[in-house]
Amino acid sequence: MTGILAKLFGLAALDSINPCTFYIYTVLLLSVSIREKSSRAVLATGLAFIAGVYLGYLALGLGIASAVAVLPTWLLALAAAVYGVYIIVAGLYELRGRRRPGPQRPGGRLAPRALRTASRVGAFGLGLLLSFTLLPCSGGPLVAFIALASAEGYSGLLVLPLLLLYNLVFVAPLIAIGLAAAAAYRVERVQQAIARAAPYASIAAGLALIAVAVYIYIAY
Repeated sequence: MTGILAKLFGLAALDSINPCTFYIYTVLLLSVSIREKSSRAVLATGLAFIAGVYLGYLALGLGIASAVAVLPTWLLALAAAVYGVYIIVAGLYELRGRRRPGPQRPGGRLAPRALRTASRVGAFGLGLLLSFTLLPCSGGPLVAFIALASAEGYSGLLVLPLLLLYNLVFVAPLIAIGLAAAAAYRVERVQQAIARAAPYASIAAGLALIAVAVYIYIAY
């Protein structure tokens, strides 16, 4: 149990570095702060968004766990490695001031949509939707963790408590951002800081995920 928990916290922390979700989340908080002029409204909307992300990612994890039960471990390791290479390349593109290859970090049409759905219910629905539609921006560490858990005998209902804890770690940065935004009321600065750090976070996460993929392939 100690070993699987160490892997859980490590991979969930890696997974939580998610520029896609951070971007939409801060756009949402910024829209509420402009409209409501209330730190309580910012916090309530942020918590509704986080609840949507948590439940959506939990459902996604349970679905992946069902698929992992019938897939060979080497294929899961390959998928994690390919994803790691992709997010490294994406981070390098952004450092050079170019658009990332493949699926883009949400902006454009999706950002105004977030502005229009800045109610509690809308925030929850947006978080739920992003859990599924932004899989190219995340999901690699989740797949790797479920593969590790399955290899160590945690499958079926046994993986559910682990996924509940995994998702709690996954949303921890969103909780911290929401609390900071509500307390300091500087959502725009938070958004700018995330945009500056996103390429470096992508590169670091990609390198770590490739290392995890190699470990899965060798150990299992």
